[in-house]
Amino acid sequence: MIKNYYLWMEIHANKNRILNSKYFEDVLDKCVQSGISSIILSVKDTSGFCIYNSKIVPHYSYFDPDFEKNKDYLDLYINMAHSKNLKIYAAVDVFSEGNKENKNILSKAYEKPEWQTYMYGIDPNGNASIRPITDSDEMLTFDSIDDFADIFVNPVREDVQQYETNVIKEIATNYNIDGIVLDRVRFVGLAADFSDYTKDKFERFIGEKVYNWPEDIYKLKISDSGEKQIIYGDLFGNWITFRASVIKKFIVGIREIIKKLDKKVELIDYAGSWYPIYYQVGANWASEKYIPEDYPWVGKEYSKTGYAEYLDKLMSGFYYPDVTIDEAIKNGKPAYWYSVEGSGIMASKVTMNVVPIIGSLFVKQYEGNPENFKKAIDMCFKKSQGCMLFDLSYIEDYNWWRLLID
Repeated sequence: MIKNYYLWMEIHANKNRILNSKYFEDVLDKCVQSGISSIILSVKDTSGFCIYNSKIVPHYSYFDPDFEKNKDYLDLYINMAHSKNLKIYAAVDVFSEGNKENKNILSKAYEKPEWQTYMYGIDPNGNASIRPITDSDEMLTFDSIDDFADIFVNPVREDVQQYETNVIKEIATNYNIDGIVLDRVRFVGLAADFSDYTKDKFERFIGEKVYNWPEDIYKLKISDSGEKQIIYGDLFGNWITFRASVIKKFIVGIREIIKKLDKKVELIDYAGSWYPIYYQVGANWASEKYIPEDYPWVGKEYSKTGYAEYLDKLMSGFYYPDVTIDEAIKNGKPAYWYSVEGSGIMASKVTMNVVPIIGSLFVKQYEGNPENFKKAIDMCFKKSQGCMLFDLSYIEDYNWWRLLID
């Protein structure tokens, strides 16, 4: 039975499968046998390199010499997938352009250091500090969801936006893909971006000077007991609205580019389902009609930053080991949406069902518990319009293909 399954293939985790076309074809055959109708192949990952022939992005062989120089893996696997009646989507990590552990001067974040996002935190001496992300390892930051191994660039910068737009346009124009899946169309966390460039853009957005930067946004403190504290300033609501408006503008721009192409290419975004705290990364994936009830700092004007209407589908990360709301409550989780079931309810609520939701699972969270994994899959189909599995590597390692079949 064919279900609305999507299987993600991340580059690094599936390196050997991508390098070996016979191995890759075996995986596609397993997809067909398991009822998976769509695969998502990561083509530009957080390193800032790509596995296709681009005039814009450096080829992955310059990042990892095991990849064959100038080989177009995307073109090869599009043809292979379509020959088996599988849909294939190209996944692009957008605002991540480098890796700290594997520094490469061809990564855009290193080639153009002014593009790096600037982080606001507390330095080892206990003082508030603003530093580029590559110089933030010793800083204590607040409400940032990534570990900063990936180097984010600043989404506010127009030259950054233009570069990422050109990357997506090149793929959508030159390849016979079924769609583009965007990931990391966001800020790295609430600690970003506090560069002078962003300060200037924010002042233009609110129409006034910010004299106490960044304290008018929020202040950082460490209590005597060592506890992190954040004190919201008068401009905090304007700040999260500004950042969300930047991300929406980018999404709308991509929508327009794809609309102008004389071909059918779906636009899909991946975002975490934890909407009540998603203001931290500046992406409002809700409907334009949804009036936020989760953010006390903003009013109905924030709804204008919603971008669900500009997507063909939204992949929402139901990334929780607890499947049901009852399980989450029993296990002491702070809210109902810390569950697969609750995530589905949250996603439908804030998008107001203006876009199909694809419930997405992080397979590793169910390691050693195949029964719970099967329950999570069933819940995705119950509470959304499909199921995305991240990542192929876990399905292969755990040999869980059989669980995908009814």
